[in-house]
Amino acid sequence: MKNKLYILLLAFGAIVFQACKEDELTANDEESNKMFMTMFRYQANTGNANDPKACQVVNTNDMYLTWYGVEGAVGYQIRMKLQTQPWDGPLMLDTVVGPDVLKMTIEDLQYSTMHSFAIRTLSPLGEAYHSNWYGYGDTGHNDERAEWTMGERVAVPDVLSVENVTETSMRIRFELGYVNSDPVFEHENGKFVMDEITVVPSATNSDLPSQSFKLTQEELDRGYIDVQGLTPNAVYVVNGLNNKIKRYWDRLYNTTMVRMKGTPGEPILIPHIVDTTDLAAEWKASRLDTILNNYMSDNTLAEGTVFLLEAGKTYYLHNSVNISKGLTLKSENPAKRAIVLMGIGVNPENQSPYAYNFSFGRNPEPGEMGGINIQSIIIEDIDFDAPYAVKYVKNNTTGTGNYFINQSSGAMPFSCESFEIRNCDFRRMTRGWVRFQGPNRKIIQRWVIDNCLWYDGGVYDNNGRGYAYIDGDRKNANTNVFNNLTVTNSTFVDSPNDHLFAEGTNLSWPASVTWNITLENCTFINWSTRSSGRLLFNMRYNPSNSRFTVRKNLFILTKADGDPRKLNMQGMNIRNYNGVVFDVADNYSTNTNLTNGQIFTANGFNHAKQGAGYRNGELNVGGMEQTEVKLGAVGISPTDLMVDPNPIAISGEFMHMHNLDGLYFKNTDAVRNHEIYKLGIGDPRWRRSVMP
Repeated sequence: MKNKLYILLLAFGAIVFQACKEDELTANDEESNKMFMTMFRYQANTGNANDPKACQVVNTNDMYLTWYGVEGAVGYQIRMKLQTQPWDGPLMLDTVVGPDVLKMTIEDLQYSTMHSFAIRTLSPLGEAYHSNWYGYGDTGHNDERAEWTMGERVAVPDVLSVENVTETSMRIRFELGYVNSDPVFEHENGKFVMDEITVVPSATNSDLPSQSFKLTQEELDRGYIDVQGLTPNAVYVVNGLNNKIKRYWDRLYNTTMVRMKGTPGEPILIPHIVDTTDLAAEWKASRLDTILNNYMSDNTLAEGTVFLLEAGKTYYLHNSVNISKGLTLKSENPAKRAIVLMGIGVNPENQSPYAYNFSFGRNPEPGEMGGINIQSIIIEDIDFDAPYAVKYVKNNTTGTGNYFINQSSGAMPFSCESFEIRNCDFRRMTRGWVRFQGPNRKIIQRWVIDNCLWYDGGVYDNNGRGYAYIDGDRKNANTNVFNNLTVTNSTFVDSPNDHLFAEGTNLSWPASVTWNITLENCTFINWSTRSSGRLLFNMRYNPSNSRFTVRKNLFILTKADGDPRKLNMQGMNIRNYNGVVFDVADNYSTNTNLTNGQIFTANGFNHAKQGAGYRNGELNVGGMEQTEVKLGAVGISPTDLMVDPNPIAISGEFMHMHNLDGLYFKNTDAVRNHEIYKLGIGDPRWRRSVMP
């Protein structure tokens, strides 16, 4: 039955149409004799937000459409697309219904994704007389757009992961073990049901062939399949399905996006071209973020492309860089590092500094599913700085919330085979350094930090906290950013930030998640002294069978005579000892008072309940004795060890800053004869002045 309300509302238009219909039609009057345009029934044209008969999402991911009938129509044409796609591209639906059909339900649409709909009235006189489309409205005509977002799917079991990616092959691993706390997904004999895996090319290379694998019992028992015959540098979408389920989007488990390896070309030198803005000209800075972001979506450049920055030149970020593709970024001459500014200037509205950063992965586009799996991120021989970052001690308000890497809370699941940072300095990273966040899985299989320097960091607030240098997400038990992390030959100068490594939520870690963290030959000078409660290892709920290696590090607390500040420093909060191994040995300290070897004000490495001293050190490779931080046979003060190690000022803006040249070892017999020098303790860069 035709919608009488609609006919009353649009009676005038219908009368005009009927009058025109009585006239003789000619080839020149198509426009005046077009069918009247129907519309979807919803708030944009009824003004009623609570209309129970309006278009709406039902059953979480079904779309109920209803529209107004038009007298004389021979039917209606309905189209549907993803909101981000153009109307002249491939459509998800393009169908015609009869004149008496004024509603329809489109079932099983992609969860959490916005879809656009359009409709027109069909004339018995043919194409030229069909009505205009309703739903094609642009951003200036929102009432002529018809868009709805499907509901969110209940939490999906995270069963698929990809490893051993080459140019033409990959291994797809699946863990189907069912946990009672998981949402209601079909399971049999304690395992989720999955009978097929598909490998489909992404939209960026959609012309490539797909592959489908019906899983055998042998493969299900083994827990993985190997896929061959793929295309180098292409992106594929991997899905696991339970085909016993009728609705397609409910068949799927977690989706994984995989980029195949390719053969990178020659390194690309990013030319230093000073930007035209006043501040860029003042800093002689060349914009970098657009080039890197364009690379992420450029499939003509293989993953692993090497980008070179001109030696000694300054570049800057004007937007954040979302790393969704492996690359190397380094100075063309390691002896003359390039500089990258993490933003230039301040926001004129509120005078807050521009602070841009790198990010692991990216947010999903509408209609996009799965995670991002990349190979290597390598950053070498670059000095990073945030010159306009504001510290708490400068203005007694919260400092600038800047980072080197700050992952978006809505980022897609992310996995990286290798993340390597070598020979880099980080200055004025005020709130944190690398921060993970959000509910999705993050995995870094191998993380190497070597010969790096952090200085002039913080203060973010009165307690100097912010986030840890490496701050875990605390949300997903399948996350593992500490899988194999080594920090070597590096220095942390007077950091007021919170913790070094932190992952502090009690999660139900699967057996596959273990941590292997190595901290070796590093120097800490007045590290996190501003208040108590921060630690090097704030990892109370660590997974079982983890390993913590802490060797040959140098810890220094130092201040000038008359400096009233407290010097706090804390070590470990690790409490799960199931299968855990400690390798804590040959760590040394020097402090202003030289009271004893225990430089920590609390939670030393030798702590009996929260450190390597558990059960009198039986879990430590070198036993209880090695858990102690040593002074040496004859202690040496900071000022006897280094040229000028004390903070620049007792209070104010410079109270957490040091003269870096003052951190080199003195060339004296006392230094040369001390274990700190003879055993090569701490970051080797500060021993240069003593070396022959």
